[in-house]
Amino acid sequence: MTQAWCNKCDKYQPHTQSKALQDIPDVLGISCQLENKRDLDFWRVQQEFVKKAYEEYEASMPPSAPVVNTKPCRYGNSCTRKDCKFKHDNDAEREAEGLLDLSKLVDDNSPGWIPYGIRVKLSPEGLLEIEDLFEPDAPMDDPSFVYYDLFATIAHVKDAKTGGNIVSHVKVAETYHQRKEGVTCTESYLFNDFSITPVEKHEMTHFNLDWKVPCLIYFSKRGLNKRYNIKVDSPITKDVLFVDASLVTPRRKCITFMPLSDEELPKKGDWVGIDAEFVSLNQEEAELRSDGTRSTIKPSQMSVARITCIRGQGELSGEPFIDDYISTQDQVVDYLTQFSGIKPGDLDASISSKHLTTLKSSYLKLRHLVDAGVVFVGHGLKKDFRVINLVVPKDQIVDTVFLFHLPRQRMISLKFLAWHFLDINIQSVTHDSIEDARTALKLYRKYDELSKEGGDKIREALKAMYEKGRNLQWKIPGSED
Repeated sequence: MTQAWCNKCDKYQPHTQSKALQDIPDVLGISCQLENKRDLDFWRVQQEFVKKAYEEYEASMPPSAPVVNTKPCRYGNSCTRKDCKFKHDNDAEREAEGLLDLSKLVDDNSPGWIPYGIRVKLSPEGLLEIEDLFEPDAPMDDPSFVYYDLFATIAHVKDAKTGGNIVSHVKVAETYHQRKEGVTCTESYLFNDFSITPVEKHEMTHFNLDWKVPCLIYFSKRGLNKRYNIKVDSPITKDVLFVDASLVTPRRKCITFMPLSDEELPKKGDWVGIDAEFVSLNQEEAELRSDGTRSTIKPSQMSVARITCIRGQGELSGEPFIDDYISTQDQVVDYLTQFSGIKPGDLDASISSKHLTTLKSSYLKLRHLVDAGVVFVGHGLKKDFRVINLVVPKDQIVDTVFLFHLPRQRMISLKFLAWHFLDINIQSVTHDSIEDARTALKLYRKYDELSKEGGDKIREALKAMYEKGRNLQWKIPGSED
């Protein structure tokens, strides 16, 4: 009760205020708030109720042999977790020492306390009626309810040494799942830092409070994506291809490329030859083991130093339209000049004569080309795109290292492919990204010519190349390599 002015009585009167729901959201976010022992005990009690009900259900069913999880534990015999459900080589010894309960090796397919969905009804008075749906994709048999599906759970994984970390289980959209190759059993994925792993849907609802504590639970209206336009329009426009972000004064700058004209703007399916060169920011750390093998302790850290893009069609086909040297604030420990062609001073804005620019400027150009749908043609592009940190759809990559390759055979260098198929010598002194990108385009055209003559013609050409390479021990005649 509060005192408020009444327009009817023209005086202050006691008023009662109340709040009522007018609508329900498309996404329901629920905080578990398991912040103290009392909250954790409440959650455990609910799990016990569900477990008891499941055991009663199991008792009423015909007996069957338990399904043992044969997936090995990532920690191997060093694992100290008593409730670990994965397999270890020393499981018998661990059980005898009380370090393992073999019953935990049985797959836990029992229903969790968290439902796979809920259905909600909002009354005219603003009251909610909520019912749990423990069956995935339960039918929408009552139109008076709004149906929600579980699409994400976020949990805290405990670790006494590090304080633990946050992981999330997400049911991805159908469109993404259809694009994901080799995964057909589930639409749920575990996101753990950089690791993304497909998991079964029951993993989203199962929590062991001894090491995995739920934090947030999200439900979304069924068919939500169909009600919204989820297409993402890139904010990067064609203008990035024409911006001169050079860090070098015009008097000292030597231009090695010809910018695109408006008529040459890349379109979906256009070929673009690409190559990148890298420098090392730190040396690889390795050790020699007692058995004579070499073990890498810390790999070398690479940084992109030059990116070149070549026209793949038109009157100026083979001419570069991007040839950016990338400035870096980090200290370069090895320019790898023999393999990169980058020399000391090339990346220094105060003395460089190259078209030196920022990584962001070059990245925006590449991102626009990817969004435009061009097809990148190059040699060893998987590593290049990984270091550049650029995601390119597989159907937009043509990698000559895989085109000219037979199963269970070695990968062939660009230099040998150019000598054998194009009768040209490249990389005679050092590597040059313009030369390498241009050569990759020529090799792709050569492959396209062979493919028009049939698959047998390609196999015969590849077999002849491997035979010649073995006879020459993969050394080009007259070459110093």
